[in-house]
Amino acid sequence: MNRYEFYELKSWMYLPVIFIGLLGNFASFLVYRTAPMRKSTVGTLLLILSLIDILLLLLITPIFVLVFLPLWQDQWQKYSFHMSFFAYSTRYVYPLCMMTKSCSLYLMVLITIERWIAVCRPLQAKVLCTNRNTMKAGIFIIIFSIVFNFPRFFDYKIGDGYLSEMWMLDTDKHWWYFMFYFIILSVIFDYFLPFLIMTIANYHVIRALQESDEVITGLAVQKRKDQKTTVMLLVVTIFFAFCHLFSMFLKVAESIFGGFLTQTSFYWEVFAEFTIFLIIFHTSSTFFIYYGFSEKFRTIFHDIIRCRQRLDDVKCSTYLPVNSSGAVSEAKSRKSPAVV
Repeated sequence: MNRYEFYELKSWMYLPVIFIGLLGNFASFLVYRTAPMRKSTVGTLLLILSLIDILLLLLITPIFVLVFLPLWQDQWQKYSFHMSFFAYSTRYVYPLCMMTKSCSLYLMVLITIERWIAVCRPLQAKVLCTNRNTMKAGIFIIIFSIVFNFPRFFDYKIGDGYLSEMWMLDTDKHWWYFMFYFIILSVIFDYFLPFLIMTIANYHVIRALQESDEVITGLAVQKRKDQKTTVMLLVVTIFFAFCHLFSMFLKVAESIFGGFLTQTSFYWEVFAEFTIFLIIFHTSSTFFIYYGFSEKFRTIFHDIIRCRQRLDDVKCSTYLPVNSSGAVSEAKSRKSPAVV
């Protein structure tokens, strides 16, 4: 199997995973935009994360899927429309893809910190874990992701014949950029720092959960629900860390050998694609984790399917007061918002 055949094969593998991921994240978005979910900071964070992951999967598609599928005339020929699409996607879409990847990464860090505060510092949770603070942190993450990844617009340039060529990533001409930004800063801020924070926070959360298991029978219903939410988010973050671990290994290996290993060996190319697939797989599978671990998520998702309308006004019977006919009548008399 030559390189072109390999990239075409992996593109066909990526395509259904991305499609399932888009459907799953859109379903998660519909669930977390409902009023019952938006009451908590976790719901707000997962709502933002669903939108970011949808955008990430959309941006991944042209770079890692469409350009390698046999959909083009004169594929890999100079001045062809395919080469133009490939070059411009690499030049402009790739940096946007990295920005959304950083947003997704640090939203997971923020979710981990929120759970640590809720479980290990419950007295401070009501002050710190508010939707207002969550939105401020989310905006900061978006700004940081844009600023940190902005230099990636200069990683590649469009050469003669619409060929995608390395610009600042040319290690022969810009060795300092490759080592300082692409390797050192990337390893620190894309892998080491967020993973360190998540590891320490998750360790303390797991310890707290183990201690609470000893008195689980005495916990209130709401407390048990909070614990289930914490377990769900632990699974999400640990799975997230695992899927990004191999990318960090590749970065560290390139820093040791001092160059792009994918240019020296086909096996490293396969490994690099494996790391990309793991990131896509994680981004596409979060819906199934939410659905499997959260009873509230399942209930609202089923209500959305059955009602086929927005739940912002809590119109479905699951969330209507059962002992107040007046409240039910008032809810039914409201004008239903448009379906989106």
